[in-house]
Amino acid sequence: MTDLRELLHATAAEGSDAVDLAEDLVVERIRHRRIRNRRFAVGGVVLTAAAVIAGTTWIVHPGDGQPPSASGPAPRIVRSDVDNPSGMEALLRTTLTVDASGCVQAGSGHPAVTLVWPRGYTVRGDAKSFEILGPANNVVARSGVPLDIGGGGADSFKDTWTGRDCRNGHAVWMVGHVGPTR
Repeated sequence: MTDLRELLHATAAEGSDAVDLAEDLVVERIRHRRIRNRRFAVGGVVLTAAAVIAGTTWIVHPGDGQPPSASGPAPRIVRSDVDNPSGMEALLRTTLTVDASGCVQAGSGHPAVTLVWPRGYTVRGDAKSFEILGPANNVVARSGVPLDIGGGGADSFKDTWTGRDCRNGHAVWMVGHVGPTR
């Protein structure tokens, strides 16, 4: 900008009054551009910060399948001593919830049903939002999502299953195929 001023002053020294006006106009335009560039830079920083905050919030309070931060008792599931899902063909339409002991149950009302998942299945998340993972760590079910769970009832609770304290007198359901309610 200094070179431009010197050029304009040299031209003005030659006797032109129009150059003084042109100098002021050019200086004003340069000032406006600098202000605009600063505003864009500040806006870019603000947008970047907002994106970082939104991304962090999404990680802590996710939308699509990510478990949130812990609250309440850690959910746990009952697992059988066999790797394969139940071959029974009955259908249970329900949503998954966690009871006061942290046990994943079918339905939140009475009577609740204790689900027995095949060996290799796990649960992650917390009492408010959790996921059931298959042996390959793929999500097979999520809390609060209406599900069709194939399988069937069991007459007794075997000693070789995990989570004996999760039965609490509830009916027992051997989990087969799991999918969204149709």
